[in-house]
Amino acid sequence: MACNERVEEVPFLYNGVTYKTWVKVVGDLENNTRTPLIALHGGPGLSHDYMNPHIDLAVSSSIPIILYDQVGSARSSHFVSYRGVAPPNSPNETPPITIDLFVAELSNLINHLRIASAFDIVGHSWGGVLGVEYAIRSQPPGLRHLVLVSSLASTALWGQSVMQLSATALPDQLRNELVQPTSMGKHREALDKLHAVHGCTCVPVPDEVKKSLDYAASEEEVCDTTVPQKMFAGEFGSWSCIGRLDRVLVPTLIINGRNDLAQDFVLQPFFDGIPRVKWVKMEKSSHMAIWEERERYMSTLAQFLST
Repeated sequence: MACNERVEEVPFLYNGVTYKTWVKVVGDLENNTRTPLIALHGGPGLSHDYMNPHIDLAVSSSIPIILYDQVGSARSSHFVSYRGVAPPNSPNETPPITIDLFVAELSNLINHLRIASAFDIVGHSWGGVLGVEYAIRSQPPGLRHLVLVSSLASTALWGQSVMQLSATALPDQLRNELVQPTSMGKHREALDKLHAVHGCTCVPVPDEVKKSLDYAASEEEVCDTTVPQKMFAGEFGSWSCIGRLDRVLVPTLIINGRNDLAQDFVLQPFFDGIPRVKWVKMEKSSHMAIWEERERYMSTLAQFLST
């Protein structure tokens, strides 16, 4: 079944400055009995492209799918400091790069699309952090379901997991490049080797995954300071939602892979703290069950979202 698709740039006013959020909507938001699903990409600093498989749900289940590039990334407004050139799509004003910025952008997008009365959210990795913070901070009455895919309940647990896995996946020299890079090339080599085992085991790596990673890599090559660097240097470096998860009031699905960068202990606080929660393990996946077990992943989402 063919689905309607439209792309637009949504104005986003924050701290008195207007930015633009690039968004793609697949399916009909106005004449549809199914609740739309907003897909939140990871990073921070990647793009929506690797989340495109969620469009399967628009085809198979008539669920409208909303994908967007978060501000500061890919096709949306950029505001980081570029080396000698103006950022593309930038109003040349840099806001505080905080979780509140991304929560505000998500709220703005929901209001712009006129779906505040009913919507679902699926967040992958950092996108899950954004999703759970939005649920906790905003308490949106229209949120029906929350899906947290290969996400994290604290950056400390995430760092512990990555270092554990890198100890077996990387030689000492490359492992040090993850935390104290001597060059961008060596740092990318270390990430690529780790991700080949625990990030995305598809061979070849899907073009959409490459595209999202390349967007982030291109930022690193031309920016003095990237969105992830600013985030980790600020509040996200010590972020945790543990102790606040009882405020997630909607049915929540947790998904991770058997060989995920997000090991079980990274997600366990979600299961312990969220009142209505279910956990599904993808046995043949790492961090990209979206691609590695695409059929089972989509079937799991479709069934959960229909309850």
